[in-house]
Amino acid sequence: MDGKHVMKQPNVHLLWDKAISLLDGEVSEISLNTWIKPLEPIGVEQGVFVLSVPNDFHKTFVDQYTSLIRNALKAAGSADYEVRFQVGPAEPLSHMVEKKPQSPTTSNEAFGQASLSRLNPQYTFETFVVGSGNRFAHAACVAVAEKQGGRNFNPLFLYGGSGLGKTHLMHAISNFICENYPDKKILYVQCEQFVNEFIYTIKENKYDDFRSKYRNTDMLLIDDIQFIEGKEQMQIEFFHTFNALYETGKNIVLTCDKPPQSLASLEERLRTRFSSGLIVDIQPPDYETRLAILRRHAQQNNVSVPDDVYEYIASNVASNIRELEGAFKTVLYYSMLAGPITQDVAREALKDIIQPSATRKLSASLIMDIVGNAYNVTVDDLKSNRRSKEVALPRQIAMFLCRSLLNMTLPQIGTEFGNRDHTTVMYACSKISEDLAVKPDLMRQIDDLKKRITG
Repeated sequence: MDGKHVMKQPNVHLLWDKAISLLDGEVSEISLNTWIKPLEPIGVEQGVFVLSVPNDFHKTFVDQYTSLIRNALKAAGSADYEVRFQVGPAEPLSHMVEKKPQSPTTSNEAFGQASLSRLNPQYTFETFVVGSGNRFAHAACVAVAEKQGGRNFNPLFLYGGSGLGKTHLMHAISNFICENYPDKKILYVQCEQFVNEFIYTIKENKYDDFRSKYRNTDMLLIDDIQFIEGKEQMQIEFFHTFNALYETGKNIVLTCDKPPQSLASLEERLRTRFSSGLIVDIQPPDYETRLAILRRHAQQNNVSVPDDVYEYIASNVASNIRELEGAFKTVLYYSMLAGPITQDVAREALKDIIQPSATRKLSASLIMDIVGNAYNVTVDDLKSNRRSKEVALPRQIAMFLCRSLLNMTLPQIGTEFGNRDHTTVMYACSKISEDLAVKPDLMRQIDDLKKRITG
């Protein structure tokens, strides 16, 4: 460790006190007292000044002051530190340093040990809210984390729309293994990083370094694997990396925005390998899950929120978890100016996000759009001749909803869905009606869709 970048704790506190005095006047008094003074210095390591923040809400808001804090620290002590915020009490720095795999080192930083330093310590199995749409995915990830090795659930392929929790589960697997199996070498990367490293490999002719990094690991986790579509050389390299890991009993976990069969520009041999393990889809959270997520965020941020506010947000923001969390944070921010959180405050805060239901005209197009978003398929998919399960089920549900909500005739529905015969529509509506009697999860999904369609 570079000695000039390491400070003893007393000096860290003195430096922070001086930085605060310099910030007095640079920001308003209320901002200084509300956001900056509650921060506590933890320590300095490798040029990074780490500050403790009380909760996620505070961290999100104080991020905007990062540059000011960095400049104040530089003026206070002459060293130019990067600034990082850690949620939670100000524990000693040695307790919060993230564990990293002991992968082979190289002469170039492009193949350094950056894989696990990007893990979010808040993304664990315990903080993941389980509901009907993600229960199977959560269970599969726990099983892989607890029983790494061998060919069970290998590869594990998670797919679903943006903001549904795929990345959270990837981080949860990695964090669990770091905590419980510290000797395991695990490598988590986003596909964009993987692709960029391969481009660098080609440019610098560093194939041995690249292969050593990605093939000498006990578990490889790649987020958003769809980004290798259309990249022929990248696919060839990943094919051999996949085989090298699989044949030696190492685990591979992949996430994607669609199932392997829908990766049209992916080599067939890769598509086949992606399909050879366990494929799990993640659906948008149902109403009850959305309520649980909102309550979890309120608890994490130590705020009291009335039940009718939870219900208002959960009923009107249903597409994905990320948007749900964003709406909740917007209400929290707004309440700082408007007073205690009430449903009226929430309505005003979200008026540009949630459109009044009166302006919404029910139609087959609206139903197809909402159902398509919920199941991560396009309206064109619903109208197409594709018969795969990931398209057939939402198509049948959309037909059923057109019949039950709009009272359309069978021929009218058939016309809307790519000029299908009325007998096809009849079969779809009958099948969904029968399944509703024996599948509680399907009933919850359709009730949730009805709320979103009718506003």
